[in-house]
Amino acid sequence: MVTLDYIVLAVYFLVVIAIGLYCARRNKKQEDYFMGGRGFGKLMQTFAAFGAGTGPQDPINTGSFTFSNGINGMWGTMYWLFVTPFYWITGVWYRRMRHLTLGDWFVERYESKKLGGAYAIFGVTFFMIYGSMFFSAIAKTAAPMIGDSVDLFGNEVDLRFVLVPSIGIVVLLYGMLGGLAAAYFTDLIQGICIIALSCMLIPIGLNALSSDPELNPGGTHSGLEVMADQLPDTFFDIIGTSASEFSIPFLIAIVFSNLIGVVVQPHFIATGGGSAKTEHDARMGLVIGNFLKRFCTLGWLLTGLIAATLYADETQLLADPDQTWGYASMQLLGPGLRGL
Repeated sequence: MVTLDYIVLAVYFLVVIAIGLYCARRNKKQEDYFMGGRGFGKLMQTFAAFGAGTGPQDPINTGSFTFSNGINGMWGTMYWLFVTPFYWITGVWYRRMRHLTLGDWFVERYESKKLGGAYAIFGVTFFMIYGSMFFSAIAKTAAPMIGDSVDLFGNEVDLRFVLVPSIGIVVLLYGMLGGLAAAYFTDLIQGICIIALSCMLIPIGLNALSSDPELNPGGTHSGLEVMADQLPDTFFDIIGTSASEFSIPFLIAIVFSNLIGVVVQPHFIATGGGSAKTEHDARMGLVIGNFLKRFCTLGWLLTGLIAATLYADETQLLADPDQTWGYASMQLLGPGLRGL
C-alpha cells in the first residue's frame, strides 16, 4: 500500500468518529441511543441490515472456499439465501415488541429476570465470538496488502496486534458516542463501499485474465473464456457430491439451523426492524438489505474464480487461501482503491 491508501483509511476513520460525535449530540433519551428513536426509513434500515449481515469474514470465506473448491464454495455464505424470504415475516416482530433488547423481551415474556440475565450473558458471549471472527478476517485481508508485520518504534510487531486494537478503538469510540444512529450511518457508508468493491474487482480481474500472455496467448479469448479453459470442470459444479465441502444434506441442515437461530441473535431486535419508522420499513429494509448481500456474494464468487485462475500457483494462497480476497485486491486495484 502507498501513501494515498493510508490517506483514504485515515479520512474514513475521521469520518466515522465525526459521525459518532454528531449523533451523540442528537441523542436525548435511552430510546434514541439504543434504537435511534425508532425513526429510520427504508434506506437506513436496508443498509443497517446489509451492514449487520455482511461482516469482513464473508468475502474472506467466499474467496477462500471458491479459490479451493470452485463455485460450490459460495455456499459458505449463500446458504442464507433460503432464509432471507422469511425475513418478510420476522421484520415486524421486533417493531411490535417495543423493547430495547431481546433480554427485556425474555424477562417480560417468561416473567423471569434470571432468564433475561442468562440471555444477556449469551449476548455478550455471542458478540465476543462474532467480533473475534470479524477482526480475524480484517487481519487476513490486510496482511497481503500491508505485510504480516509492521515497524513500530523500531520493532517488528505482528500486524494483528497493531491493526485489531486500532480498529477496535475507533469502533468503540463512534459506537459509544453515537449509539445505534452512528452505527447505521457508518453502515450506509460501508455498504456503498462494499457494493462498489464487490463489483469493481470483476471487470478489472477479467481484463487481467484476457490480457495475460501466458493464460491467453494472442489475446483471442475473453476473461470468462480463459477462466473456463484454465479451471477444472469440477470448479463449476454448483452442488457437489456428499464428499464436497457443501453438500445438499449440509445445506438443508444449516438452513433450518439458521432459520431457528437468527431470530434470537442479540442485534436482530434493532437491525431486524425494531428501529424502523414503520412495519413496512422494517420488512423492506431487512429483506432488501439481505438480498443485497446475496448480490455481493456473486461478486466475491467471481473474484475467487478469477484469483484461482490468475494465482493458481501462488504459494502464499496455496498455504493460506483465506488471504485470497486481500491478495486479489492488492494485485488488481490501484493506489487509493486499495485503501477502500
